[in-house]
Amino acid sequence: MSKKLAKRKETSLPAVTNQIDQMFGGAAPQLPIDAPLPQIKIMRESPQYEMPAGDMVKSFDGHIIYFCNANQYYSKKFGEGEAIPDCYSTDGIIPAGGTDLQKGPCRICPLNEYCSAAEGQGKACQNTIRLYILVDGEVIPSVLKAPPSSLGKKDSLMRWLTNAPNIAAKAGVGVHYQPIKVNFSLHKKDFSSGMSASVIDLETVRVLNPADQNDKVKLQHLSSLYKDFMASYIKRISDDVAAEPISAGVADEGDGLPEDEPPV
Repeated sequence: MSKKLAKRKETSLPAVTNQIDQMFGGAAPQLPIDAPLPQIKIMRESPQYEMPAGDMVKSFDGHIIYFCNANQYYSKKFGEGEAIPDCYSTDGIIPAGGTDLQKGPCRICPLNEYCSAAEGQGKACQNTIRLYILVDGEVIPSVLKAPPSSLGKKDSLMRWLTNAPNIAAKAGVGVHYQPIKVNFSLHKKDFSSGMSASVIDLETVRVLNPADQNDKVKLQHLSSLYKDFMASYIKRISDDVAAEPISAGVADEGDGLPEDEPPV
């Protein structure tokens, strides 16, 4: 095949893809409503991610479509039968439901204080952040649940989420984090209790440039996904948090006090 013909085929592919997308109602993929999104899991034994297809990777790139805090209190320990949250919050601020709904905001709840766990110095209530990520090369976002071990104020995840509006603003694309391409990796963290966990590391790769045609198409796709997510899938988050069984390792991953968090 000549270079000229190969180039013609390469440049015509986006146009053909767009035509086919338009035949089926546009470029936005259809998000499931009655089924959970694909999950990215963190391996406890080694700093690796298990991707939705089952492959293990040390890092990947993508865009965060949406994130939210979630708190879950389980009266049972892992292995004591099927356990769903006795109390849960879908924003980390106010309890939203459960069979043992706690009163008042989460920040003053005794179960949300360090040293309240049955063992160790962690919290009885599991604090997590749910990240809904469009992984590079994928068209439907996946969910990554950041465990307590990744939520220290000095750890990469919290520092990145706090600084993301500044990154976007300095790049001239507003104050939203969705246009920022991020690299996700992990490192091993040891706690004073002797437990260890894989901790999420985030690093900015670059900010999409709306003046670049390829980036403009990507921004349109991200925008479409975000709007679809907010219109339909976000309603599932509360159900997901309320029905999620306790998982091995998560309860004790925050076993040690964060270096910047004094005992309470």
